[in-house]
Amino acid sequence: MGAWLSLLPAVALAASPVTPTFLARRDYTGLLANWVQVADANGDGIPDLIASFGGDIQVLFGNGDGTFGPASAPISQCTRNAWAFAAVDLTGSGTVDIVVAGGLTGTDPPQGIGVCLGNGDGTFQPVVFYEAGSDVGFEDLAIGDFNGDGILDAATAGAQGVWLFTGKGDGTFSQGVLTIPLQGGNAQLAAADFNGDGNLDLVVTEPLAGTDGAGNGFIVALGNGNGTFQTPIAFSEPTRPLGIAVGSLTKGGPPSVALSASGSSDVYLYTGNGAGSFSSPRLVYLPSAGGVALGDVNDDGIPDLIANNGYIDFGTPDGRFKPPVYYPVEDVENSFSNVVLADLTKNGFPDIITSDYYGISVLLNEGKGKFEDGETTPVTGGARCGAAADYNGDGKPDLAVVNAQGITILLGTGEAATPFTTGATIALKNAGRLITTDLNGDGIPDLLVPANGTVVAYLGNGNGTFSLASTTATPSGGHLVAADFNHDGIMDFATSGNLLALGNGDGTFQTPVPIVSNPPDGGFSNIATGDINNDGWPDLVLTNLGPSASTYVYVLVNNHDGGFTQVPTTFGAGTIQAILADLNGDGDLDLVLQSSEGGARVYLGNGTGSFTPQVSLPGPVGGGGVVVVADLNGDGIPDIAEQQGDTIGIYLGEAGATYAPEFEVGAGPSPGDMLVENLHGQSPSKGIPDLVLPDTSRGVVVLINKTR
Repeated sequence: MGAWLSLLPAVALAASPVTPTFLARRDYTGLLANWVQVADANGDGIPDLIASFGGDIQVLFGNGDGTFGPASAPISQCTRNAWAFAAVDLTGSGTVDIVVAGGLTGTDPPQGIGVCLGNGDGTFQPVVFYEAGSDVGFEDLAIGDFNGDGILDAATAGAQGVWLFTGKGDGTFSQGVLTIPLQGGNAQLAAADFNGDGNLDLVVTEPLAGTDGAGNGFIVALGNGNGTFQTPIAFSEPTRPLGIAVGSLTKGGPPSVALSASGSSDVYLYTGNGAGSFSSPRLVYLPSAGGVALGDVNDDGIPDLIANNGYIDFGTPDGRFKPPVYYPVEDVENSFSNVVLADLTKNGFPDIITSDYYGISVLLNEGKGKFEDGETTPVTGGARCGAAADYNGDGKPDLAVVNAQGITILLGTGEAATPFTTGATIALKNAGRLITTDLNGDGIPDLLVPANGTVVAYLGNGNGTFSLASTTATPSGGHLVAADFNHDGIMDFATSGNLLALGNGDGTFQTPVPIVSNPPDGGFSNIATGDINNDGWPDLVLTNLGPSASTYVYVLVNNHDGGFTQVPTTFGAGTIQAILADLNGDGDLDLVLQSSEGGARVYLGNGTGSFTPQVSLPGPVGGGGVVVVADLNGDGIPDIAEQQGDTIGIYLGEAGATYAPEFEVGAGPSPGDMLVENLHGQSPSKGIPDLVLPDTSRGVVVLINKTR
């Protein structure tokens, strides 16, 4: 998360701005969530997200459309060292309660289960703890009626075996009983009736301590219906099991068992026969799965296999599974925990909710196995960055992207389902972040591309193809901007490599000259241009990542004589991107600077070249990425979007360059850039822009803006 703190609070007006809706997954980062459950925590009939980190419980209240508000405050503390938890109604009152498995204060005894009864408003009462003797190593639990009295009980497993805490119906439990002695600990549990006798049975991973302490295999213990269990049946595979799910593997079939394993890309399937026995293991490819779930997510009546890292194996009528389909989810720490299936929008389709160390991802189900996660146009070798314009003159925005081969032109279709078709390719090795402008004054967009210590100019032919115009040596490299810096009506370019090249009007350029004579140590990291002092001449802002805190941003005002005058600054050290835009509608350009550590800071311009700090926007967890400024909700006020890691944090602008609280959408799996274009067929005068994400592993991902 960004290191800057807010200088002024982001103040919301009485009427909050309309939140735009994108066809994309929703992320909720920065809340620390190593386990997630779905339940109605405040009794309004809408599912909420309940997250736990070490026993600290946070609630994200649902809006009823599959989106959720920010994490609740204060956080309810239910033990200090817990992993998994269950959100259930223990009293029959309709109020959701919390049961956790783990330690009361740490990894030493006392350990067992903790109960935090719900208050019905999303908060929870202080913990009542039930010890499991001197046992330790509790990481999971299973809730169900194990003794046949109609009241929920809790089973959990430690180093000594499985403990059962029988419920009393009023939210309290009896003292724990070691009901299945085993050796191991850190086990996963699940409950189902495997033999059809009406009694809940248990499947428990890691019953035997392995040579590395990780354990091997799992056991199935058939229940007697009175809180006791028959002699466990042991299964030796998989070694180092991680996640467990129980459910049918075929349409209407008996309960079966699916297990993931550490270091394996296979899930082990044990098909039940309905009488308590199981087949030999069958392996199904599901890459790097941790937590797993079984459920029908494509509405064909056949169970599917879902992993908490976004992979889905769709089931087939014969009980087999298709090759995995990937929907990226938030993975800043790559430490996936569990996955939950729940119908968040009440459309009859189960949605997918996953947890990672730093947050939660929600994939909304559109039916037929398709989830809201953007529309992808494949590009061979992926896409690192892009530039947008109408390159073929059909009135629809296109996109030029850089990839391993050079530059690929994607032609806009105006259709949301298929935003682009693939056009021409320009071969150019080691191409960098390109820009588009009109170099020869013919009204057709051209391209400027940094590559191999040069800037290469391509003139547009008006049909989506380009012709090479020139190659200008720029040995210091850097990012590009284009403007008429000398006021001769011809486009020039400047680089963050501290070079200015004046254009000749035909796509060629004069020999570049230094912009400033005293660049900072380490050079500049980024460049932006605009008329900062309202004199009609383009000015420059250059950011830098210098070695000291005094290497501030450079604000350079055009001196109307082929050079620039530096305005003294005392801000902007350690920044990697600059954007100039009028954020508060006063006619003066303001400045957005992105930190190298993530997050962006807003400075208001006064029309003379000076800026004052306004607000800092921390952005999502994930480190520095790309910032864009655009009106994303159609209210006429610029908004700010920050892509950090595989998540986009969006701050909706309000009057006076203040901002509503951040909401997040997914940008996975490997975004390299972010742009805005109206790609979904709306009138350009009324259209609300979509988010366009060149992706290094896929091509181009478009998050269609559904806002009306």
